[in-house]
Amino acid sequence: MFDEAKAFVLSRPLTFLASAGAVYVAFKIKKFFTLPSIKPKPGIHKFDYKPDTVYLYQFRRLKNCPNMSPFCMKIEIICRVYGINYEVIENAKLRSRNGTLPFIELNGKHISDSDLIEIRLRQHFKIPSLPSEQEAHATALTRMADNHLFHILMRYHCADNIFYKTFLELLDFNPYIIPLAIPFMKQTIGGQIYKNSTSAIGDFEPEELDELLHRDLKVFETVLEDKKFLFGDQITPVDAAFFSQLAAVYYPFHTHITEVLEKDFPKILEFCERVKSQVYPNDFCV
Repeated sequence: MFDEAKAFVLSRPLTFLASAGAVYVAFKIKKFFTLPSIKPKPGIHKFDYKPDTVYLYQFRRLKNCPNMSPFCMKIEIICRVYGINYEVIENAKLRSRNGTLPFIELNGKHISDSDLIEIRLRQHFKIPSLPSEQEAHATALTRMADNHLFHILMRYHCADNIFYKTFLELLDFNPYIIPLAIPFMKQTIGGQIYKNSTSAIGDFEPEELDELLHRDLKVFETVLEDKKFLFGDQITPVDAAFFSQLAAVYYPFHTHITEVLEKDFPKILEFCERVKSQVYPNDFCV
């Protein structure tokens, strides 16, 4: 069969190219007229689940930080602060419907995306909200942390080899392969991170990016004032979001972020230490 096909291609190359082109055009036309559709939810992995127990699928822990992903860390903090029964399922392969981590399974249902997970946890476990004006303020700060500050931090993150080395270790790569894989990872994963960042917040020179970083941190410092946490004496979901973004880059690595926090924002570092000592007293080894 293969020989016959090869003979056809060689004897009638123009016919073959025309046929291949027609198939390609037909595919593109079909795709153009097909409405976008959301991917179906994957099946659950935990069939013998305990009622009202959150199964949190996330990356493996680091030695000096609970998780490399701020979004995984945020969900775990919410579970700990509000006394929600949960089990961490560390994995390097499973992903949510959106191709990301974290995702959770709760009472036999798959829930992906940390924003939606937070909403579902608030609803199901009746997590109290702040007074309406403060809650609106907290929601805006969470969006700022997760959708703006995150992309600034990732721009600095993806410039350092240690980020890729740690990431490859979490994916169970052979230690001997990692040094060879880092240049490829910087080109592919780093390039995608850069693209996602510029699509989300724009492309900036290093000095401009540093200005944006300082502006974002100044907003949180202003809200914090002299309080223990952003809205008082108790940790709330917005504290979880802000802390997680900083903890994922400050504790595992020494980068420009480290210098900025230690030099210009000591109050924010004190805030981070308070959250760390209350939520993760035994999970950091800095």
